[in-house]
Amino acid sequence: MHSRITHYYLPPLSMVIAHGARASNRDALLDALECIISEGSVHDVTLDGVAARAGITKGGLIYHFKSKEVLLHALVERMRLRLHAYCVDPMLDARMALKKFLIARIHYAFAMGPQEKKVMANLLAAASTYPSLMGPVRTMYDSGLDGLARVADTAGLALSVWTALDGFVLLEMLGVRQFSAVEKEQMQATLLMLVEQQFAASAR
Repeated sequence: MHSRITHYYLPPLSMVIAHGARASNRDALLDALECIISEGSVHDVTLDGVAARAGITKGGLIYHFKSKEVLLHALVERMRLRLHAYCVDPMLDARMALKKFLIARIHYAFAMGPQEKKVMANLLAAASTYPSLMGPVRTMYDSGLDGLARVADTAGLALSVWTALDGFVLLEMLGVRQFSAVEKEQMQATLLMLVEQQFAASAR
């Protein structure tokens, strides 16, 4: 029997970091960058275009981001922080933290909207033009991976869930396959059930 699907709300990216006048300008610039990338590609990004889209002077943009490359790095880092904030609970012990991480990661993957997938796909594609992006992009994808094998008897399941989610996201992100709502519900329910069963069995 499949677990009942719970739909989670993903907060806007701008909620991840602290606010204030300068922080708000920084967020506005990254929001503008994200919109431009989601509508076209990284190659369409210019400092003038991002500043105009955000309603901020180019001097204001340069205050936060000295170059296009620095701007792109900041967006990747903000996306990584968003995923980390959604999935990681440092207050839990290792076993419960891993369970919470896997469940949250499953919900996150299936709740991602087309805009975020398009941004991620374009950032991944841009790494060939901007090699320095590959490190931050890899870090974003691997966020949390280093802790998967720390809990006894869970490494196989954790890595399998992680790989299944990455495969699902990449297939949709690159336009190779678009899954139906029913297929997504079936996959999500099965992955959640596997996690629940693994941790219930290991607790006996």
